[in-house]
This record gives sequence, C-alpha cells and structure tokens, in this order.
Amino acid sequence: MFHHVARAAPGRLLFRTHAEGLALFRRLARAFPEAEALTVMPDHVHLVLPHDDPSGRLAGAMSGYARWRNHARREAGPVWATHPAPERLPDDQHARRTVRYVHLNPCRARLVGDPLAWPFSSHRDAVGLAARPIRPVDPSPARFHAWVSADGAVAVAGTALPGGTWGDVRWSEIVDAVGGVCRVHPAALLERGEPRTLALRTAWAHGLCDAGVLAAAVGIDASSVRRICAAVPARGGRFPDAALAACVRVVGDPRFSALDAGDLLTTAAWSR
Repeated sequence: MFHHVARAAPGRLLFRTHAEGLALFRRLARAFPEAEALTVMPDHVHLVLPHDDPSGRLAGAMSGYARWRNHARREAGPVWATHPAPERLPDDQHARRTVRYVHLNPCRARLVGDPLAWPFSSHRDAVGLAARPIRPVDPSPARFHAWVSADGAVAVAGTALPGGTWGDVRWSEIVDAVGGVCRVHPAALLERGEPRTLALRTAWAHGLCDAGVLAAAVGIDASSVRRICAAVPARGGRFPDAALAACVRVVGDPRFSALDAGDLLTTAAWSR
C-alpha cells in the first residue's frame, strides 16, 4: 500500500464551495476505484492506494481539476504544489492505521466533530452510509467506525453509527439525510433522479405519507409520489435497497446534512 498526499499551491485553496469539493472528490474517486481511503481537504488530498501510481493517474486527475476550477472561477495560475513521491506502507497494520489517519483528517483540522460529518471522505462509504460507495464496506462497520472515531479530536471512547430515529420527522431532516448520503445539494431533490426518489421513499418509510405534501415539496404530482413509494416497507421494515436503508437510518443524525451552496470561508470552521 502507498499513501499519496497532494497539496495546494502556496496561498491557494483547492475549493471554497461544496460544489468544487464534490467535483474534486468525484474526479479522484473515478480515477481510483481501487482506493482504500480518500479524503479531500481544503488545501490537500490524501489517498491510500495499493500501488505507487505508475501510470500517473493522480497527476492527470489533479491537472484536470485545476483546469476545471480555474475555468469555473475565471482564474489563472497553479492550483497544486509539486506532487511528492508517495509513502510506502510496509504492512497491513501500518496501512490500516493510515486509513484511520486519513479519515480523521477533517476532525483533527477542526472542520467537523466526527468523521461521518465530512462529506468528502471515504469514511461514510466504508461504513455503508453512502448511496454509491467509492470503496467496499468494511466487514464490521460499527467496529470500524468506533475505532476510527476513538480519538481526542472526536471522542476518546469513540462514537456510534446512526441507529435510526422513528419519532416525528420533518421534511428538512429528510433533505439532510438524503443530501448527506447522496452528497448532493437540496436542489437535486427537485430534479428527476436517485436523490429525489430516495427522499420520497425515505419520507414515506418514516411515516410522512401525505402524497400531496410530498408532491409539493419536490414539484411533481401526487400520483407519481404514490407510484414511487408503492413498494416502500412499513415503518421499521427491512430495506433491501442499501441506499434507501442508509437514508432511512441517518434521518435526524446531525452528522449528515445536505451540501451548502454558499462560500465555505464564511463558516466558523473555515474562518481560520
């Protein structure tokens, strides 16, 4: 295994909005489907790969993102610093510790309080709480998360995975849950596609079964809502679809939220 670190050029940030961060995260995830861990930070990127990237895919992904970012911002100049050689990880134990370190990066940088709260990390994927996982789910998700989160930057004893909330649920909590699991902005729930379908089915599973209200929330007709939700199990039932099961499970968990459309530099965590 190899630990790759790519840093932003001096005085630059790789992204300032969730849309930019998501673009970089997805570009790297597509380039490296074999990645053991991936975390995109504001000024650097961590990748744990089973190789030292002999074909130069990382440099290609970095270059492609830089061109996209500069064009979108109408800027010029370098985005990335020179990419150093990766660190070779000598054994499985060292590799596993490095995966933990990579997933804890946002917490140790005080951007979030729990590894589950950072959308641009493979941690959600590793514990089965991402709609389209970029890496395999760990054989023991609860144990893996407890081990990763048992850190002074989070909680010394570790934190638990979402257990599912079955009380009164608001539509805003559905938006946050689906936005977090799918890594999308709320606007995605107004367009045809997987996030809108998951939002409607998640709401239905939690007892929000007024088709008219749901139809108004996402801009479709009530008959379409009933058709989309026809096969949703009753509250507390089994969900064979992994993405739906994840969305239902994280409703009400503050570590999951839809992506914000604003400038992240205006938030308290990014003010530094």
